[in-house]
Amino acid sequence: IRPLHKPNRAEPGGMGVRVLMIAAVVMSLVGAAGERRMENGFFKINMQGPKILEMQVDPSGKGHYQPIGLLEMGYQGIEVGPATKVIKATATSLELGGLEAGTDSSVEVQNGAVAELLAPGHSIGQTFTVETGTITRLEASIPTWATKDSSATLSLRKGGPDGAVIVSRKIENAVDNAEQELTFPAQGPGVYCVELSDAKGQIGWWSGRDKRYAGGSATRDGQLDATMERALKVYGWKPTGTAGMTVELDGARLKTSVRLGAAEGARPLMMRVKWNNDGYDTSAAAVPFSRFFSDAMRYMPTQQLKRWKERGGRYELSISGDRWIEAEGNGNCDLRFVGQHPTLSWQLDGKATTLIVTPEVAKSEGGADSSVTVEALAREDSVPAEWPRFVTPNPRDGEEASTFFWERGFSWGPLWGPAAWQEWNPLARAWQAGAHLPELGKMLETYPMSAEGYVYTWGDQPGWPFPDNTKFDTRHSDTNAKFLMGCRLYAAWTGDTGFLKRQAERMRKAMEYQLAQMHGADGLIIAPSKDVTGRHRGCGDNYWDILPFGHLDAYVNAAWYGSLEAMAQIEEMLADAGGVTTSMPARSPEEYRRLREKARQAYNDTFWDEKAGRYIGCVDVDGKRHDYGFTFVNVEAMAYGLASEAQAKRIYHWMETEPTSTGKADTYSAYVFAPRANTLHNPMWDPEHGKTEKVPQEPWWFDGWRGTAYGTAQCQDGGAILYTSYFDLMARVKLMGADNAWGRWEAIVGRWRMPDHLVGGDPLFHGEHPQQINPGATGTDIPFPESGIVPCWLLYGVAGVEPTSRGLVIAPRLPKGMAWLEIRNVEYHGVTMTVRVTRDEVSVRCDTEGHKFAWTQKVGAEGKVVFMVPKEG
Repeated sequence: IRPLHKPNRAEPGGMGVRVLMIAAVVMSLVGAAGERRMENGFFKINMQGPKILEMQVDPSGKGHYQPIGLLEMGYQGIEVGPATKVIKATATSLELGGLEAGTDSSVEVQNGAVAELLAPGHSIGQTFTVETGTITRLEASIPTWATKDSSATLSLRKGGPDGAVIVSRKIENAVDNAEQELTFPAQGPGVYCVELSDAKGQIGWWSGRDKRYAGGSATRDGQLDATMERALKVYGWKPTGTAGMTVELDGARLKTSVRLGAAEGARPLMMRVKWNNDGYDTSAAAVPFSRFFSDAMRYMPTQQLKRWKERGGRYELSISGDRWIEAEGNGNCDLRFVGQHPTLSWQLDGKATTLIVTPEVAKSEGGADSSVTVEALAREDSVPAEWPRFVTPNPRDGEEASTFFWERGFSWGPLWGPAAWQEWNPLARAWQAGAHLPELGKMLETYPMSAEGYVYTWGDQPGWPFPDNTKFDTRHSDTNAKFLMGCRLYAAWTGDTGFLKRQAERMRKAMEYQLAQMHGADGLIIAPSKDVTGRHRGCGDNYWDILPFGHLDAYVNAAWYGSLEAMAQIEEMLADAGGVTTSMPARSPEEYRRLREKARQAYNDTFWDEKAGRYIGCVDVDGKRHDYGFTFVNVEAMAYGLASEAQAKRIYHWMETEPTSTGKADTYSAYVFAPRANTLHNPMWDPEHGKTEKVPQEPWWFDGWRGTAYGTAQCQDGGAILYTSYFDLMARVKLMGADNAWGRWEAIVGRWRMPDHLVGGDPLFHGEHPQQINPGATGTDIPFPESGIVPCWLLYGVAGVEPTSRGLVIAPRLPKGMAWLEIRNVEYHGVTMTVRVTRDEVSVRCDTEGHKFAWTQKVGAEGKVVFMVPKEG
C-alpha cells in the first residue's frame, strides 16, 4: 500500500482542515460540522468536522482516560465542503453528509539506476507535467557518495527549465541518498522543472537512461535531455466527489465508516500521532506504540520504524491482516484496528507519524464503504498463541529468539522475491500453519520456467533486471537449484502429494536443464549465459549481483550440490505417492546421490585453495581464479556439506584470526551480526578516466558498479548481510560443534539486543550504514526478507529437525548448559505440534482436538530419531 502524501495542515488533501482554502466554510458550519465532544467511559474524543483531533482511552471503561498522543485522525482525502451537514447526532455518535472527497494525483519518476554527479557551476534537473488538481510537495533522490559536508540548492520552476522560481531551498550537509524535500503553496496544472544547482562537494541526483516517464525529461544547464530522467516524487491532490461519514462509540469500540461513490476505492483511516522518528528510543517518551502485529502472522517492531527516510520509495513499510492489526501501546492500552483485510503502513515525519489503516472496500448499490473499528484493549503482551515459539530453560533465551524470529520472519510477507529466495522462503515459513502455506505451494507451481526447463531469474523475466536484461543475457545460474530445494522443503514439510504430482514434470525438467545445458552431469554446472563469463565487467550470476561471478561459480555450485539431494528426495516422495510418469524420464535417487559425490569431489578440486585455506569465488572463462575472501561462499559450501571437518577448521581459522583489508582481524567483530562478506578489498575503478585504486587486488565488478571504500557503503565489499549467519551457524553446529555455534549465536543475539534491534534507518546503533533503497554496508531488514531464516537455525541446527522423504528426522545438538529445547507450533504434514529435545530423548506432542497424541523416543547411537505423524484414532 503506497501512502498518498505527507499530511500537512496547509495543503489541499492533507489530514487537517485546509485552513487557507476553506476557513470561511468551516466558520459557517460550526453548528453542523463544527467541534463536537463524545465519551462513553472507554473513549473520550473531540471532533472537528470529519476529523478527530483528540482521543483519550480507558480500556476498563471507567472513565480514567489517558491520552495516546493523537494529533489527528480521519479518512484520507475527506474534508469539510460547502454542502457538509449533520445527518444525525447523539451523545455517542455522529453522521455527516455532503463532505468533500479528493484523492492523490502524484507524479513519480522512478528511474534512478545511476548516481549523476553535479559539477560546480552547473545545474541538473527534471521536468514534469501536472494534468489535474494541485501539487504541494516534492522529493528528489540525492546521493553524496558517503560524504557528509556537501551542499546544493534545490528549486522548483513553473513553465519548464527557463520558468520563474516558485521556491528554493539550500541543502546543507546533505545526508547520502536522502529524499530531499521542497514544500510550496498549492500549484495547479502545468509544466514544472525541479533543478539542483550551486554544488559544493560531492552531490548529485539518482538518474537513468532507460526512460519511462512520458511527462518530462532530465535537464542539464537548462537544456532538455530527452534520453534521460531523474528519480522524483511530486505529491498532489484532486477532488473526486462527495462523501458521508459516521462515527460511533460502542463500548470499547470506536466505529468509523466513510461512504463514497461506487467508483471509489478504499479510503485509509489516517491516525497521526506524536512520534520521535530520530534516535533509538522506543519507550513512551518517544513513541506511543512498542510493536504492531496481525492475525495474518505479520509483525513490525517499532525499532524498524525509527530513522526511516525512504518515504514513497520502492520498499514501503506495511503489514496486513485478515480481520485485525494490533498496535501494542507504551501507555495504558493496546489498540486493535478491525476491518476487512486491513493493511497498516506508516508515514514517518520527524516528530510525528501517521498510521495508515486501509481496509478492503465494501461495494454496495450506489456506493463504496471503507470501515475501520478501533478497539481499546487492556495493555498486555498478546502476540497470538498459535505463533511459533522457541522455549528454553533460560526464559530470556527463548523469548529473545522468538521475538528475533517474528521481527525478521514476519515483517515481510511469506512469499517474497524471485528465484533466489525459493529456498529461503520455505526454510523460514513452511513449518508454520496458516493461509500462507498453500500460497507458498502455488507460487512454486506457477513460477515461470522456459520450455527447456530454465527457472526464470526475476519473476516473468528470464534475467536479472540489471544490467539491461533486454540487451544482455543476465540469467543467473542458481535458480534451478534454489527452485528444487524449495520444492523439496515445501513437499517434505507439508506432505502435499498433490503438489508433488502436479510439479513432477517441472521439477524433472529443471534438474535435466542443470544436467544437460549447464553440464552438471560432468560434476559442476557452468553458467549458460554468454554474458556471464566471470570476467571483470561481466554480468552477475547469483544473488550477489554486482559481483561478476560466472562460468564456474563456487556460490552457484554449492546450491547445485544441495539440489542433487533435494531431487533424490523428491523422487523418493513421488515413488511413495504412487509414482508419476512425465515426458522427462525419471532418474533414480541413487543416481542423484552418486552424482552428488562426483560433484563434491569436483567442487573441492576446482574451488579449494590449499594455501589460503578456503574456497575461492569463481573460475572465469579464461581459467582465471577470483578470490576476495568470500565468507558467504565458504559458509554456504560448509552448510551444504561440501567441506570436511579439517577444511572447516582452516576456513574458521582464516575468518576468525586473519586480518582483513583493514589490517585487523575484524571479519566478525566489524558488524558482529554476520561476518564481513569478503575479507579482501575489491578495488574501486573508473574506466572513463582510466583510474583504478592502487591495491594488491585487481577490480572485479559488474560493469555498472565502480566500487566504494572497503566496508563503508556496500554490502558486497567489506559489508555484511544478516542471512549469511544462518549458514554460518548451521556449518558450525555440524562441523565445529554445538558449543562453538552457540557462542556465535549469543554474539548475534547480543548485537540484536541493542536498542535498534538491527533494524531501522541510517545509521544503526553502532553507526552502521544500512542498505535500504540505496546501497549500504549492511543488510538486515528491508530489502532483505531472507534475514528471517537466521533464528530458524534453532529448529534445523540445535533441535536438528529436518523434514525428509523418510519422515521428520530429529538429531538434537544441544550446547552445554542447555538441558532441553522446545519449539511450539511446528506444522508437519497438516498437524501442529510441539517438539521437545534433550540430549538423549525426543518428544512430539499434538494437542489439536481430534488428533491428539504424545510421542517419545530415545536418541540412539546414530544420534537421531525419525518421527512419522500417527494415524488418526
